[in-house]
Amino acid sequence: MSAQLLTGPRWVVVRQHRRALWTVLGLVVAAAAMMVASRAWADSAAEALRAVDCTVSSTEQRCFQPARDYTDAIWSARHLIEYAALGMMALPAVVGAFVAGPMIARELETGTYKLAWTQSLSPARWLAAKLTVPMGVVIAGTALLTLLFSWSWSTGPAHDFPTYWYEPTMYASIGVIPTACAVMGLALGTLVGLLVRRTVLAMSATAVLTGGVLLLLSQTRVHLWPIRTATGLGEPPAVKVSRTWRVEEGMLTPSGERIGLDHCFVGPPSQPPPPCRADRQDVTYFLDYHPASHFWPIQLVEAGIVLAFAAAATYAAFRVLRRHHA
Repeated sequence: MSAQLLTGPRWVVVRQHRRALWTVLGLVVAAAAMMVASRAWADSAAEALRAVDCTVSSTEQRCFQPARDYTDAIWSARHLIEYAALGMMALPAVVGAFVAGPMIARELETGTYKLAWTQSLSPARWLAAKLTVPMGVVIAGTALLTLLFSWSWSTGPAHDFPTYWYEPTMYASIGVIPTACAVMGLALGTLVGLLVRRTVLAMSATAVLTGGVLLLLSQTRVHLWPIRTATGLGEPPAVKVSRTWRVEEGMLTPSGERIGLDHCFVGPPSQPPPPCRADRQDVTYFLDYHPASHFWPIQLVEAGIVLAFAAAATYAAFRVLRRHHA
């Protein structure tokens, strides 16, 4: 933020929460360093394996240790990426809880907001400062972490043991969703803080509500874009497993009824339901799926929903403030 933007009430917010801002900066730097280090570690192991002209499937004894070192490094890099993804997934709830508690509810609970309002600062400007400062930090920090995460996840040797784009933790850590959800958490935290006016209770309520919204999104995400259906006569349709989000698969009866694969494993294996019998050459298999090309459409639709919810929560927050402190 420029010096011009950090004047008046915004500068007061920065001064009030400078320790938290320094902590956020430290965490962003640490997370970035972790992702860069994991990528460098994996690259180094891959280079060492190439230097001795070996692969992970080599049967020569001289290749055993380099191959083991390479595999250990790749799996360690993958685990670091997964831990980072969990952190990114929890970020909206953490952001919302901080804004709801220390930034909003604590001032209302202790009455310190009155000092700001008696210094020719309107309630609306006070709340706007409380929103814009953390929003700038959240957008910048989340965007940086998302870019670094995407770089460390989608390229390099760690991609030899991939985690897929549609997995909940991965999906919530790439694209525009991390930033949109963090903004939503901030807006929801602001509204809850104004309504609850108790620090700990506001933090808890915001974390629960934000988690509930994220859970609902994860359950409905599959329906945000039209699902494709592939069929195969006599054998399942061929798709790229690593890039395809398999929604549902099974077999079709002569009448067109769908039989899910899970239904075929009910009862004794020697007596599967007639539509599931492998000796039926005329059986039609189906697969409902999202190809990799659906990633951005799903992300953009979901981000639009999330940002609309954030805008509604922000509007409601100003209405609550006006009603209680007109």
